[in-house]
Amino acid sequence: MAQYDKGMRLAILSLAMMALFVNPVRAQDERFWRKMLSGELTEEVIKPQEEPKWVFASPVYHFDMDSDGKEESIQVLKRDGVDWLDITGHDKILLLSAKLWAMGSGSGIYRLRVLDLSPTVRAMVIFLYEGKTESKKLEASARLYFLTFENKDLKTMKVTAGPRYWHEYEGVREQYWRRLYSLNIKDYDGDGIKDINVEFNHMQSIWLYQGQGLWKKF
Repeated sequence: MAQYDKGMRLAILSLAMMALFVNPVRAQDERFWRKMLSGELTEEVIKPQEEPKWVFASPVYHFDMDSDGKEESIQVLKRDGVDWLDITGHDKILLLSAKLWAMGSGSGIYRLRVLDLSPTVRAMVIFLYEGKTESKKLEASARLYFLTFENKDLKTMKVTAGPRYWHEYEGVREQYWRRLYSLNIKDYDGDGIKDINVEFNHMQSIWLYQGQGLWKKF
């Protein structure tokens, strides 16, 4: 009888193991739900944000971004090697902290340009030198980021990565170019909102503003 019980237990264990291998997705789903219901999954996902070890900050620049007679504060920072743009309101409350992705070493924001795309849409064009890489080839570039807000409401500020503005490349087979694109602001589709176009020779990248911080590229 004992041998029979032992044999039954082994058979049941074998069937359970086979079920795991036959349908691993279902087993993973069950483990996921068990973790979520127990709170274990939440503990894994939500982690306290670590403070940066190294911070380098530019001087604070003051500019009335929404034309309300009160100046906001703009500062460029380097946090642990990553480029950031912080904008603080006149009441010292942080309105935006935008992370800009670099390509290589030596990256940094080197220019800001504010312009009106329409009577209700204002934009800040951020010029970011993405840095350079050197291994078998040399490559360096600069990219535009578009910060937009509507109806003079700084709480609607959003940042979008745009096109390259400058590109230098040297390949392994004597390939080399250095391209500085021209920047043109014009209403290309006739909707009353100015668009952004970067152009080099016959190459163009046209960005049309769609509203709510969204852009469409042509």
